Amino acid sequence: MTESLPLIRINQTGYAESLPVQVAVLSADPVSVEDAKGNVIKTVETDDLPFDEASADNVKVVNLGALPAGEYKITCGKETRQILVKKNPWQEVTNALIKGLYFQRCGCELEEKYAGKFKHPACHTAPALEWDNNNITKTVIGGWHDAGDYGKYVGPGAVTVAHMLYAYLLCGEGCIDVLNIPESGNGVPDILNEARYELEWLLKMQREDGTFHHKLTKSHFAPFIMPQDDKDTEYLMPVSHTATGAACACLALASRVYKEFDEAFSNKMLETALKAYDWLDENPEFIPFVNPEGVRTGMYGDKNVTDELFWASCELYAATGKAEYLARAESLYSDDMNLYSYGWADVTGLAVICILFEIRSAAGDFYSKIKGRFIEMCHKIAELSDASGYGTALPADRYIWGSILPIMGNAMSLIMYELLTGDESLRPAALLQWDYALGLNALDICFVTGFGERRVMNIHHRPSGSDSIEEPVPGLISGGPNKGMNFPQTKERLGNTPSAKYFLDELPSADTNEIAIYWNSPAIFVGAFFSSLCS
Repeated sequence: MTESLPLIRINQTGYAESLPVQVAVLSADPVSVEDAKGNVIKTVETDDLPFDEASADNVKVVNLGALPAGEYKITCGKETRQILVKKNPWQEVTNALIKGLYFQRCGCELEEKYAGKFKHPACHTAPALEWDNNNITKTVIGGWHDAGDYGKYVGPGAVTVAHMLYAYLLCGEGCIDVLNIPESGNGVPDILNEARYELEWLLKMQREDGTFHHKLTKSHFAPFIMPQDDKDTEYLMPVSHTATGAACACLALASRVYKEFDEAFSNKMLETALKAYDWLDENPEFIPFVNPEGVRTGMYGDKNVTDELFWASCELYAATGKAEYLARAESLYSDDMNLYSYGWADVTGLAVICILFEIRSAAGDFYSKIKGRFIEMCHKIAELSDASGYGTALPADRYIWGSILPIMGNAMSLIMYELLTGDESLRPAALLQWDYALGLNALDICFVTGFGERRVMNIHHRPSGSDSIEEPVPGLISGGPNKGMNFPQTKERLGNTPSAKYFLDELPSADTNEIAIYWNSPAIFVGAFFSSLCS
């Protein structure tokens, strides 16, 4: 599968002059760096090439150190590859990842002046019916299409917004550019303008008693048609504990972030979060969400609500300062929690961000305990990167549906280690995860649409597959290799292919090449950090 691929793998969007240039080589020859004038300015011996279990390649990461801005030729054996070093090579891709969410907007026209050739009329503007009672209708327009389909889901949306808000809070210099969206120029950073589009929709998903509907979808996935042509009835699906907990936490966080820009909006979000928390208190018996009979859209089922309650308690303490929320968070915590999990199914890591960077020493010994465990786990993540031939912090058996999420999540953890301790020693490992997303991987492919000399082109995404435009919608990140949850046709095609290469850049391959808003958002965090270092 890789015979024709280059023996030198690079970050295809470029390198920063202030950060180490890291490449992966599949040849044991020395690696030389030649400047634009043809001068060899550096040579590095590769020695042996360790076997990489995930890819079945003999491959090694070579650190070429920092290079001045300019064009360079990397040579290893008989192969060469061109790289570009710039002051800030990644602001454009970071901005595109944020604006990628604009292209996922539902319920509004994407005008040509903002969307260019990817424009389309408003979609999904009809009233929705409650699934449990079709006599009840509600207008719930807005939000983002979740992934390659046109469903809108509360838990994933809340997590996506949280990633964006913490990117703004912790790495703001790298994610505050003007993005040419309808709200640009209103005095609010566009990353917050875009997040607000989802927040406004989340508020509409709350029921009068405080709980949240789990999702707003059809009874089935739409065929590959444009969003404005998807006119089947939308339904407000039953409520769930996990959607309520995730929305509660996200809105409490957002109430703090938006307070300086719009106090009324901030207050509304906090009131909504408190109402949701009260419902969770009054309804402690956890009922897992399952799709009602006849519904075949994404379930986003969850085994428990403890992590959502933990996150919500932390965010409400940060928002209100009331000791009862901190006490509840401490009572919910257990040592078997995964402190660096940032996905929709396990939001523990988002609670940890709140503790480490918002609550801090106000949590006393609890803060110290969380900090100590988090630092310990970050070193284990770095060890995963060191053990990988491509520097990827993911074991061979963890290339599952949306493998880009744990890879970007591990980068987030390594970044927060540096922000927390001031120790830059794990930065190269964090950078390798960003490099992975942008081409330094076993497939020699950039997973972000619109970027890289060899890029994903056929993402599983209904607008991209239906708009008669050759290129996919820009700024969307593919889920990447998945050997854990395969469609039969993927298994038939790929068989015993190694896990890091278990990927098809083909439209039908939802299991390896779908996009999702909550995969874009951790990449936004990572891109914002590295862009902030270069600003």
